[in-house]
Amino acid sequence: MPRIDEVVFACEHASKHVPRRYRKLFQRREALLDSHRGFDPGALELARTLASRFQAPLFRGVVTRLLVDLNRSLQSPTLFSEYALRLEEKERLALLARYWEPYRHAVRRCLEERLDGRQTVLQFSVHSFTTKLRGDARRTDIGLLFDPRRPVEERFSRALRAALQSELSELRIDMNEPYSGVSDGLTTTLRSEFPRARYLGIEFEVNQRFARGDRARWRALQRRIGNALAATLGRR
Repeated sequence: MPRIDEVVFACEHASKHVPRRYRKLFQRREALLDSHRGFDPGALELARTLASRFQAPLFRGVVTRLLVDLNRSLQSPTLFSEYALRLEEKERLALLARYWEPYRHAVRRCLEERLDGRQTVLQFSVHSFTTKLRGDARRTDIGLLFDPRRPVEERFSRALRAALQSELSELRIDMNEPYSGVSDGLTTTLRSEFPRARYLGIEFEVNQRFARGDRARWRALQRRIGNALAATLGRR
């Protein structure tokens, strides 16, 4: 596995915030905003913990994904939720200009600067997933999403899984679960733009039962995830 020179953290679904001008769309929808559809509970806390530990940049979303999903391409049918689709087209274009485009530009520019220096860069996007989807319980505790057609990403993910399993032997660590690593997302887009040997785009998924559960256990889990990532990066 090649040495990773730089890590850039990202958290697309960090917030459930609704700006004042859009609040009518979500009247009496507090429970929805607080659910996995509104944001990724625990993801921002974990991303901040890791970014602080590794003294690395962190990019975060600042509005609910129910307005515009920063982790979806312009062609995605889920870029806008059914609530955002009630807005006129000019308002949806304004959402893209105000939130989607600046976020993606900032992440891309940060990566470009590092890759221009001939460094190998890991984009580590932190997410969380709901314990049940359409009535089916998820058995995964932690998931690593990557493109299996990119050998560097696969080797890194396998090394990280082994480190996580060593640190968290009681948990189930899965590869490309509970989602596919090649589904539409920011890392998928950037893989087509950056050198395959020097850009790694990994999505890190944690079951929301931890963030919504015991606080002490959640804090300990964050620390142990950091230990596993440090071991994989050779930065103990």
